[in-house]
Amino acid sequence: MKKLILSFSALALLATAAKAQTAPDLGFENWAAIAPPFITVQDPAGWASLNALTVTGTPQSVFKETSSVAAGAAAAKITTVKIASGTTIPNPYGGNLDTAGILGVGKINTSPPGFTYGYTFAARPGVLSFQSKYTPVGSDSAFVLVYLTHWNTTAPAHRDTVATGKYATGAATSAYAMNSIMVNYKPAFTGVVPDSEQVFISSSVYAHDGAQIGSTFYVDALAWSAFVSTNDIDAAKGSVTAYPNPGNSRIAITSTVDAKAVMVMDITGRVIGSFDMNANTADIETSQFAAGVYTYMVIDNNKMVINRGKFEVAH
Repeated sequence: MKKLILSFSALALLATAAKAQTAPDLGFENWAAIAPPFITVQDPAGWASLNALTVTGTPQSVFKETSSVAAGAAAAKITTVKIASGTTIPNPYGGNLDTAGILGVGKINTSPPGFTYGYTFAARPGVLSFQSKYTPVGSDSAFVLVYLTHWNTTAPAHRDTVATGKYATGAATSAYAMNSIMVNYKPAFTGVVPDSEQVFISSSVYAHDGAQIGSTFYVDALAWSAFVSTNDIDAAKGSVTAYPNPGNSRIAITSTVDAKAVMVMDITGRVIGSFDMNANTADIETSQFAAGVYTYMVIDNNKMVINRGKFEVAH
């Protein structure tokens, strides 16, 4: 069997300037055969997966799910499989991946074989939200990674990572739940607008040996929101306070400028809730929150982030 080498080094290095030419379907409604008539299995439009490896004997790992969806008519079902002998996928953390289930924004290249990651994207979102459920095997965990990058023509030309975000879970869930990733912009790139979005979704961990065959991650209805214009919130845009902090049964979040809502997330990025602001204050009942640290973003009527912060719940 011919040895096929597919590089996932972009997960960590993001060194390529190339971007796929098909817009990623964030709702996973549109699917097509990868490279008919040679590969008849399907990937969602604008996404690439290990399904290309079915030509080497690797089982299909990404499926169009129509019986269990969060929105629309289809979702993505990602299952961890054993990669066929003779196929090499370098792991950014060292060694090679031999057990994986990965879906990423991009396309499959047939000659030479490999992936092209990313898609043209000119915006500065604050959040990537999505709905998901997970059936892990053993102590496996699923993740969603976000990279927003910008091509830098300064010699030597290179790609800068402007912002990143991550969601990870090892919890088994039988029903779809809304989750979100807070996008963190690097201070060195204040005002830089990304030109490429890169999103990777995996049904298994790859940072250490722990990927388990059969772990299954369902994902649907991805959406960018809470667009921002700068990295850090300018004091001129108003300040926000959370009181008391730490709190027990209630926490009030108050803005000094007009605000519409507060989005609250737990430490994993899961959305706890969106709370309307009345007179620029949101009074949040926290007695049912688990003890711990939560992040929040204050959003105005234009869905722009005007401030963000953290508060602690201590029972």
